[in-house]
This record gives sequence, C-alpha cells and structure tokens, in this order.
Amino acid sequence: MGCSNDSEKPMNKRKIKSNKESYNYLNFDRKNNQKENEDEKENSLNNNNSDDNSQNDNYEEEENNKNEENDEQNFDFANSLIPNFQPYLQSKNDPYFNFPEVKENKYVGEGLKRMKGYISNIPEDELKKKREAFWGTRVEGNKQTWNFLKEICEMPPGEEKNLEAMLQAYDLTPYKKCINVSYDALGGLYEIPNYCIHDPMVYDIPEFNKIKPEKKKIKFKARYGIKHLKLKSSNYSTVKKIKITIAKKLGTTFDKIRLFFSGKEMKNDLQIWNYNVDNDVVIMIMVCP
Repeated sequence: MGCSNDSEKPMNKRKIKSNKESYNYLNFDRKNNQKENEDEKENSLNNNNSDDNSQNDNYEEEENNKNEENDEQNFDFANSLIPNFQPYLQSKNDPYFNFPEVKENKYVGEGLKRMKGYISNIPEDELKKKREAFWGTRVEGNKQTWNFLKEICEMPPGEEKNLEAMLQAYDLTPYKKCINVSYDALGGLYEIPNYCIHDPMVYDIPEFNKIKPEKKKIKFKARYGIKHLKLKSSNYSTVKKIKITIAKKLGTTFDKIRLFFSGKEMKNDLQIWNYNVDNDVVIMIMVCP
C-alpha cells in the first residue's frame, strides 16, 4: 500500500504541471489574439483618418477651384453686375453735384453724351473755373481714365458717334447708356457732373435777368485805402473797362485790380449797371501784388 501511494503523488504533480502549461499557453494565445484585434482596429482607424484627410484635401481643392472660377467670372465687373447693381451716385445724394435741369424735356448732345439740358446760375468764367476744379480734384479711380473722360467731355459736337468704341478701348461701360456715369472692368466708378459735359442751355443769373436801364453818364467814386478816385463813365461800361481806367490812375495793370460793390466782387464781363452802380456810389478797390 505504501509503494502505491508514493507512486501516485508524482503523477499528480505532473498533471498539475501539465495543466498549468496548457493554461499558460491558452492565455498567451488569447493575449496574442487581443493584440492582433487591437492592431487591426488601430490600422482601420488610421486608414479612415487618411481617407478623411484625402477627402478634405479634395474638398478644399474643389472649393479653391470654384473660388478661382468665381473670381474669373466676377473680374468683368461692369458686364456681369451692372444690370442688377445700384451704385451710390453723388448726383442722387448731393443736390449740388449737378446743375438743375430744365423743366422741359429738352436734350443736348448725341449718342452716349445725350442728356437733359441744364440751367447755370453762375457766369461763364466761373463755370470754367468750376470745371477745372472738378477735373483737378479726381483722386479715386485711374488718373489716365479721368484724363480720357475729360477729353471726351471737351470733344466738339458732331464727334459723339465714335464714343462707344473709344470707351470699349478703355474697358469702360456706361451706366444707363450715358457718359455721365461709367465703370471700368474692375468696378471703378466714374461720375461726371452735367456742367462738365455740355454748356448750359439757360443762364439764370440775377445780374443777367435784370431789366436793362437806359444808357446814361454817371459819376461815382472808387476808394483805395485813403484815396478816393473820381470816375465818369457810361452805365453800360463793362467792369473790365473800369478796371483799366483805375489801373492807369494807380500805375498798375488791370489784371491786378479787383472791384467790390455791396459785398459782391464785380466780374469783368458784366456791365456796371448789373451791380446797380449809379451816381454818387462808392466802389471798393483791391490791388493784388
């Protein structure tokens, strides 16, 4: 009995050892399987991320292409947007940008320069200065384009038929078929007042609209500092003629003489009756250096 017991114990130990070995193997195999699954999941995620990145890259590339196409389409601003575009016009927001139009439907000019006539409330020499001031203060837009438009506006009557081709050469598109508002290819706005395009149809100047008095000789004075010059002249004499007379008395040239009466400067091309100069009045003299 004792021998049989001694022989059984080592067998049990071998069985236990064998069981442990099989358990360890199974655990090792299971861990390997788990690790392989985790590796597969990680690879799958990496593949998905790379696919997403490639899709994002493709999407960004498509958007960039679309933006470039839109930029090319919008480049010709004048032709693509003008039909539906409402620009900010000085003529509609500044009542003094244009001179007032005549009430009747009377037009001047032809083709792209055809527009309603206007009324001037200043003399011709002041109108000329006002035009020069406008052209000389253009800072927005292209300077060469402004010079080109100035040449067109000063073009003599009868040459308006070639305007459309000339504007196309400068990539200009008229707004509402008139030269007074136009766009270049980049959307630059060029707005011109009516007094720079045509001469006035009517002059409405208080001095011009007075009832002309009878011609007569008058005596009046001109004061220069403490000096008082006695003058004799016809009431139909022009201001320029009076200036020449005064210049001779003062030993200077008439272009340096400025005359004032009742707070107004007297203009060369008007007659002195336009300023209500009559007997015994005193006009003021200023001599420019």
